[in-house]
Amino acid sequence: MLIRYKCLRYNNMRRVALWLTAVFLLLGTGSKAQELLYDLELLSYFDNREYKVDFQRPQTILGMRIAPELGLGTADEKAGSHKLMLGLNYIQPLGAGIKEALVVPTVYYRYVHNRFRVNLGAVPYSYLTESLPDYLMYDSLAYVHPNMQGGLFQYVAPRGYAEFLCDWRSAQSLERYEAFRLIIQARYQRGVLFGGGRAQLNHLANRARPAPRTGVSDDLIVHPYLGLDFSRKLLLDSLSLQAGYLFGYQRDRSVDQETYLPRAFYLELFARWKRIGLKNVLYAGDNLLPLYPVKGNLLNQGDPFYQAGFYNRTDAFVYLISTKRVNCYLSFNFHYTRQGGLNHQQQLVLRFNPGNILPMEKSMSVLGK
Repeated sequence: MLIRYKCLRYNNMRRVALWLTAVFLLLGTGSKAQELLYDLELLSYFDNREYKVDFQRPQTILGMRIAPELGLGTADEKAGSHKLMLGLNYIQPLGAGIKEALVVPTVYYRYVHNRFRVNLGAVPYSYLTESLPDYLMYDSLAYVHPNMQGGLFQYVAPRGYAEFLCDWRSAQSLERYEAFRLIIQARYQRGVLFGGGRAQLNHLANRARPAPRTGVSDDLIVHPYLGLDFSRKLLLDSLSLQAGYLFGYQRDRSVDQETYLPRAFYLELFARWKRIGLKNVLYAGDNLLPLYPVKGNLLNQGDPFYQAGFYNRTDAFVYLISTKRVNCYLSFNFHYTRQGGLNHQQQLVLRFNPGNILPMEKSMSVLGK
């Protein structure tokens, strides 16, 4: 899958960054009740894909993403904390020039009070309590789509969580299609037993008039699951098994109301001991992304392998570095489908975060294992 981008003008972005820095420095020194916050994330990724199946593309993705943030934090009389953060993501494909780079703004407000979290704006996906599975977020998109555009609302408790996000993926214009998705996910655990689920409503509309009408498409997925988590019960650091069922609903209103109702069994095993780990996902059922050949990632955000019907992915990985601020892992991934047999992928991903925002606020599991 080839993803093309337009680069924002470098000089304009530099002036904006300098202006924001000056404003925050002035505000931060004007009140002792305010705290100057900064965050800096570096993501380096090497992703080599040796694929031989029709609905995938063999390629090597190599790049870096640098995401500085600057903001203000303050507390209120009810023990709530408020943060206003501004920044950007500079994404540079290695082996390419600056014209092929991408600049993505980050602007969000975050409120935390007891178990509740409210995030509004262009919010980093790393604030999710649990990262999205591959059938909802393809890693090719995760590299270059670091923020959800809208909001994230969370309730986090010792035994579980619930969160809802809105990602307005594309605003309508003569060149852009209107696209957004809503996702809710939750999990509750008592002892070794846990249960939960997630649901997505994904919507792709037309471009603004007078652009030609191409129709509206919908992508709905519901995934309940139950599982066992033996972490802290055995010698392994983590050992969990979950089983669930996926219900899908996809409709292309431009083709005589063509509707698909995919169903599938989903099984996930995760094990980790010290710095080595194994993750296996088995998907067995119908084509989960029947509109992908026509709409591509304009509609579907998941891994194209889920078109296979029967798909098994095994990741064997080792953490070369694993600290609160730095994670670096090497992963060998094996993909099996009836259509293409066994395919393999190698990933080397480094994530470095030296900011003064506590690591526990932002998940280290985004593009992690």
